[in-house]
Amino acid sequence: MKSVLYKGIYISLAATTLTFSCATTKTATKNETQEIKTVIESTEKAEPSESDLYAQKVASAKISLISTPKEPIKGRIFTSPYTLQVLDSEGKAVEGFELSVIYPSGRENGSIAFAETAILTDSEGKATFLPPTPTCSFNSEISFFPRGNTSNEEIAKIASENTIKAPFRVQTDLKSAGGVIAIVDFNQNGKPITSNPVSSTNILMSLMKLGFSRIGNIDLTNQVISGNDAKTLEKAKALVGNNSSFLLFGTIKIDSYERNDEGSCYKLLAEIKCMNLKTGEITFTSEKTVSATDKSDWTALDNARKEIAKDIANEIKYGI
Repeated sequence: MKSVLYKGIYISLAATTLTFSCATTKTATKNETQEIKTVIESTEKAEPSESDLYAQKVASAKISLISTPKEPIKGRIFTSPYTLQVLDSEGKAVEGFELSVIYPSGRENGSIAFAETAILTDSEGKATFLPPTPTCSFNSEISFFPRGNTSNEEIAKIASENTIKAPFRVQTDLKSAGGVIAIVDFNQNGKPITSNPVSSTNILMSLMKLGFSRIGNIDLTNQVISGNDAKTLEKAKALVGNNSSFLLFGTIKIDSYERNDEGSCYKLLAEIKCMNLKTGEITFTSEKTVSATDKSDWTALDNARKEIAKDIANEIKYGI
């Protein structure tokens, strides 16, 4: 397009040269060159960028989440889909609007892996997503946003600002499969507590309240402290044989402590793993912190240990 315009102007300039003086020709050439520059700049400004087009699409649509499914159990289907609706600025349904969906799809080394797909609105502006039958349990989120080239940083920013999130929870199928717990507590001096498995007991009680059965504590203090998962598995199997399907193990340390006007404040750090005792696979990992304050030093620490045990038990319900 630019070369054609330039050629036309060149011919015009050539004709001008035959009619006018050299001085006049130079002035005309200068004016025509400026006109070319102005036309080119105007054309370039008139063409919206990819991110501009995406922003316009997003601004013209209102996305809402209408319904979410009930929590399934690992290995069982979702009985209903996630349903969304897209309306325009006048409240009318937008048909053919494409949404990206990012959802938990599995686990890799105990951490959640995500997959992405796309859904399209129908004549009512509605779009549905029925997740595949879950092969893992999750306590995570699912995200919906207008589909676009998110490798473009500006588009990715706009997408994140217009993302709708919803819980994505799948309960474990191992509540009655049998399991053992080996959590090692550390004192304020950073030494392991070997005589009283407080956190293991707290987690055990919390799991039982959530419906777990055939579970109990096991002493694997030395193996857990060593950080050698293979030795931990070997010792656990030697103690329980094939009577348990999973091992929950790790450490809970005092990350910080301070005394202030409100009393004693303890911050605990838990580093937890869950292992399939049949295969040795790490199926779940978690790092969690909890803080508690109380006038009584003992109560503050006790409350922190109980709170972190509840959090860990809830993660196990959706994590193994």
